[in-house]
Amino acid sequence: MTLQQLIYFVKMSNTLHYTNAAEQLNISQPSLSYSIGELSRELGVPLFEKNGKTISLSEYGEAFLPYVESALNILQQGEAQLVTMKNPSSGNINLGYIYSVSFDAIPYLIDQFYTYQGNNNIHFNFQVNITNTLIEKLLDGRLDVILAPLPEVANENIESIPFFKQELFLVVYNDHPLAIKKSVKPEDIGNEKFIAINKRTDLFLQTDALFRSHNLVPEIEFVVDECNSMAAFVGSKLGITIMPKIPSLSSYNVTAIPFEGSPLTRTIYLHWNTRKQMSPALNSFLEHYKSTIVIDGLYMTDHRNPV
Repeated sequence: MTLQQLIYFVKMSNTLHYTNAAEQLNISQPSLSYSIGELSRELGVPLFEKNGKTISLSEYGEAFLPYVESALNILQQGEAQLVTMKNPSSGNINLGYIYSVSFDAIPYLIDQFYTYQGNNNIHFNFQVNITNTLIEKLLDGRLDVILAPLPEVANENIESIPFFKQELFLVVYNDHPLAIKKSVKPEDIGNEKFIAINKRTDLFLQTDALFRSHNLVPEIEFVVDECNSMAAFVGSKLGITIMPKIPSLSSYNVTAIPFEGSPLTRTIYLHWNTRKQMSPALNSFLEHYKSTIVIDGLYMTDHRNPV
């Protein structure tokens, strides 16, 4: 059974006239008759019946027709999808990111990309997770690009470009003695109970490096998995923490205090898998930001204010 035979069968089913069908298919009538006959023989049933000069579908042909039409329609959809995927101005991108960039960096990222009208038909599927999980999904192909800090262990298959610097703050409950301060030093938090984040995250590595550089050994009270949980524990007066400033902080009765002197920051990068076949849409996305960074110096200390 060939695709050509199925196309001929559908055309013949629609016309029920060999001459007309052959003309529409731009083939000879004997070629059409032979092809339909071969298909019937392969299936072991007659697909058409002839009553004098009248041709009609047999009961087998009627049963077979909707399946053939459905199969051909799916193939056409598949072909159209490939055409779309080859078009750099359309397609889908699977984008993953860490939770703390959900509120400003991601909207900024997408808004800037859509500023160029030719990109408006490229669509995004989003996933939120911790850095290590995002890296795993990037490497196995479930994600096309991610926005996250550098992974703990470098991977030769991942290429990265810096996108912005995210400031980290000391977060305390509102009536904590430090809450009235305009800025704090690392030494101010040496004797405090601390809410830590999962050791598998970049944020843990950042805070751990800060403590080590100042010979501090915090009293870890609880370990949680994400920023909202950190804020909730702080709001319940179970300790203090270091984290990015996220909009939901206002819901937890906490205060975010910057560090004195140079801001405490971490760099967030765009990462992609160099071993994965890159779609035209993904290539357009990455080239947009590569050129923006080079030309405009897009390297932000605040997501909304490029410097």
